[in-house]
Amino acid sequence: MQITAVDSEHNLFHVQDVFSSKLVDQILATPWQDIAWQEHIPGQFRPRRKIQNSALPWIKEWDAACEKLWPTLETILHTKLLVYHGTAWWLDEPNYINELHTDGNLPGAMQLFWVGALPTLGTAFYHYKNSDCIRHQFIMAPNSGYIMLNPADSNGFKKLLWHGMLTPVPQNTFRVTSYICLTPQ
Repeated sequence: MQITAVDSEHNLFHVQDVFSSKLVDQILATPWQDIAWQEHIPGQFRPRRKIQNSALPWIKEWDAACEKLWPTLETILHTKLLVYHGTAWWLDEPNYINELHTDGNLPGAMQLFWVGALPTLGTAFYHYKNSDCIRHQFIMAPNSGYIMLNPADSNGFKKLLWHGMLTPVPQNTFRVTSYICLTPQ
């Protein structure tokens, strides 16, 4: 696994080669469009599916690998984390975009990219709420992504980590990502 800070702020990191090739091969071979899912927000249409983890044949191996990963994350990030408590798997359908936003009070997250037709389907981070002020564009590539940490400083101030995925998912394709909350102790 490789974790590299994208700049001197040390709150945004590029991650790659996180999981074993055996597990990656299983993830990439998954028939994603046939897996059980639920609406992103029940009753509100958005072209995003939340995959039901229980329908993933390799989820126990995934969860075990994440639990083993935790001490390494803590060491590299110099942050003690609450225990791993699961992963959200997202399948984004054609025309899906994720507008420029912050994650509010979320203290941290690791999003990994798995399936996507374009390199620009990775998440981009911005210096401000302005898509012209790009901080870092993460490329859509399997078994890679980002870690963002959003702790409050000693005065309770949190830097806003503006991000989004502004390239629509192309027709006849989809995008798959995994999302894990990282909560410092």
